[in-house]
Amino acid sequence: MSRNTAVPTSVQDVIDLVKSQSSLIPRGGCSKPSLWQSDNSTTLVDMRNLSGILEYQSSEYTITVHAGTKLSEVISTLEDKGQYLPFDPPLASEDATIGGTVATGLSGPGAYRYGPLKDFIIGVKFVDGLGNLIRGGGKVVKNAAGFDFPKLFNGSMGRLGILTEVSFKVFPEPQSYVTLTVDCDSPDEAIRIIPSLKGYDLEGVELDSNLNLSLRLGYQEATMNARKRGIESLVGKSVTMTIGEQEARTWQAIKAFDWHEPDKHLYKTATNPESALRLLKIIDTSLWKTHISNGGKTFYLSGVDSTNGESLDVILQEHQLTGLQLKGEVSHHPLIGSTAHLPFIFRVQGALDPKGVFLPFSGIVPETT
Repeated sequence: MSRNTAVPTSVQDVIDLVKSQSSLIPRGGCSKPSLWQSDNSTTLVDMRNLSGILEYQSSEYTITVHAGTKLSEVISTLEDKGQYLPFDPPLASEDATIGGTVATGLSGPGAYRYGPLKDFIIGVKFVDGLGNLIRGGGKVVKNAAGFDFPKLFNGSMGRLGILTEVSFKVFPEPQSYVTLTVDCDSPDEAIRIIPSLKGYDLEGVELDSNLNLSLRLGYQEATMNARKRGIESLVGKSVTMTIGEQEARTWQAIKAFDWHEPDKHLYKTATNPESALRLLKIIDTSLWKTHISNGGKTFYLSGVDSTNGESLDVILQEHQLTGLQLKGEVSHHPLIGSTAHLPFIFRVQGALDPKGVFLPFSGIVPETT
């Protein structure tokens, strides 16, 4: 049986779909397919035709776009004014959309210095499970009225409603960057270094599976050599400096997850440096590639083990961590690991979608009273 797909071109189309269908899941640019995999009874809502920049106030550092807008379009528009999304969203090269980025709560390297995606959403519009169009927040930074729907939709996976519009605050972008690379001898050394880097105004701190620690800074020629020497003194070894096109390609590759093998699963989990180190020591490196982002706050894993991800689920549960599958075939549900927060999410989903039009937030069936 072929999969039913709806392609709305207006907000009213989305409202009509929600009112007329019994099971829906929104889809953006298909860069994170694990989120919208479901059986054929669920209608896919392809949001890519509901796209475009609605309002851009460069002097106010805010931008409002339709949820189906490609990240690449937003990035290009901001670049023309020397501005950018400071949380540095990944997968723009794979046609990721704004709505899909918010749905996964996916931030890039810039979140190390400036904070994750949720800190930059100032407003949303969405259609709830009854077909109501609801606004949360606004189009300007000072508007904080009402329930904080913008942050609630961060990582919502399309399970709380269908986003139609998102507003962000943006920042001026550094004119150029430099990357200093530390070749670490062990995970312990890498994790020991990361907390000591505060105060160096780093734009990104990433650790790959080969224990290469990449430190990104805004390039300032007058002070660069002194800053390099300071970091070398701090880490106790020489570092490699990269500038220009090669430097830009390095971070483009990081944001594209180029280290991830396309035929494998890709997961993310929120960590801190200590829990990231524990995972590094537990994970079987013959089965998994790892990448630690945002100075240890986000841990990515790529692989497929003998139980199709089940053992990773168990590991995350044991360490009270929640994981989200971004790529690869989903055997059960994209959300794995700890379920401690789910009772709250079930209540929210019940309020916004009382008829159960959107897919469940978890493979766990909530208790009813």
